[in-house]
Amino acid sequence: MSTTIHLVMGDIASDDDKWQKAFKNYLSYALSEQQNIKVEWKNISDLIESVLPSSTPIFILGTYSNQNLQNQDWLTNITKLWEWSEGQNQAYFYKILRESLNANNIPDNSDNARKFDLCVYDPKSGELVPEETLLSEKINLFLPKVFLLTREIATQTRAFYKAQSFPEAKAPTAPSTEKPTPKNIVFLAQVSPQSARLREKLRQELVSQGFQVLPTVNYSFQDETELVQAIRKDLKKSNLIIHLFGEEIDTRRDGVNDTIEAIQNKTAAKYFLELLEDDQKIVKRMIWIADINKIKNQQYKRFITNLKLERELHFGGDIYQSTIEELKDIILGKLKVVKPKRKTKIDLSKDVILEQVYVINDIGTEDDLCLMKEFLAERDYRAVYLNNPVSQSEAQAQHEAFLFRSSGIIIIHNEHNIHWIRAKINSIFKVRSKGRKEAYQFKIVLSRTLTQLPNEPIYNDIQLVHPENIGELDFFGNRVLEKAE
Repeated sequence: MSTTIHLVMGDIASDDDKWQKAFKNYLSYALSEQQNIKVEWKNISDLIESVLPSSTPIFILGTYSNQNLQNQDWLTNITKLWEWSEGQNQAYFYKILRESLNANNIPDNSDNARKFDLCVYDPKSGELVPEETLLSEKINLFLPKVFLLTREIATQTRAFYKAQSFPEAKAPTAPSTEKPTPKNIVFLAQVSPQSARLREKLRQELVSQGFQVLPTVNYSFQDETELVQAIRKDLKKSNLIIHLFGEEIDTRRDGVNDTIEAIQNKTAAKYFLELLEDDQKIVKRMIWIADINKIKNQQYKRFITNLKLERELHFGGDIYQSTIEELKDIILGKLKVVKPKRKTKIDLSKDVILEQVYVINDIGTEDDLCLMKEFLAERDYRAVYLNNPVSQSEAQAQHEAFLFRSSGIIIIHNEHNIHWIRAKINSIFKVRSKGRKEAYQFKIVLSRTLTQLPNEPIYNDIQLVHPENIGELDFFGNRVLEKAE
């Protein structure tokens, strides 16, 4: 049985506006087909005149654009909608950003309203995709944002109807023994004033998605011991830790090692090392760095280079270089909670397939993956790799099955992602405990940055090969085939 909601579009665009029409159609479809929620679109006058029942949730979608912000009628109406929603238990007010702009205090005192950024940036160029191109050629980038809004509306709808069905109990009940689910808390490291806009954009996105962001106040430099203690306190509360190193250095401090970014990173690296030594659970840590070619300060450029290369500086963290829009998608992907499912058992009765090679490739290595697939096909090997698994449990099941039945393993490494490659190599060792008795014919790491791999025992049994040297690869030859300088 479907539930019903009312949607109100707070926009001055006409019904013929292509963006608005597409947005309303896709949102209605997703709510109906994915969430089994019946949608009834209403007019602003229906709310103001109070003709809608209080038993049905109402979602007001205030659409923010530069055109709307310059229109006095829209400003008046959006203020009325916000003030009306504040006094209604069944009303939910969302800010829909059709363009990238600051809508925190429009209308007044509405900074706590949820925001959904529906403008899209090109993943490669980082430039804003025009609406006409977005709707005709890049709709695949637009739909995930609509679906995020869909899930938020569905969550609030179910909570509303659940509260209607189960009013407060008149008699006291026994306290629940079930532990509450911890809220996702993100440590978004503080930055220098030069990078403040970048951090604020990420902070707003995280808050709009329902995450708590730390630190909530600016750290003080007056006492270094107290500063480190305050950082550690926030680190311990967080489920994800994000560091941002922009293009410009903090001019308020003397030296690159005394900036707030450097101090937080050093503290986090030391904290993660302690967690590892104490065999405690380690949370995710991300380090985003700007394009090094755009950094003008030479001292800061050397700091960023060392941060990428030296393990003790980025310990426990993965380094990312991307557009801000790609970074937001990566962050939200890491914060998704996957419900644990029963592990799929591997059929150990099946034999190893001699001609099968399991190719494990990192993000951004698609070209090298195609190169390796062609290379293997020419030598009568069959490459297998994860093929769009629909869930994390399915991906894990595929991964273990390929590890168990393949005669050889090839890992294609992306620059700087040391923790990823270490985890993949460890999974090769672990498959022995699941019953595999045969040794692999070969284990290869294909990397364009072989010199950046740390000198660790884990690589002793692995052939290290540069992609441009795979023609010389005989699977049993030299342990290192580095690109000739």
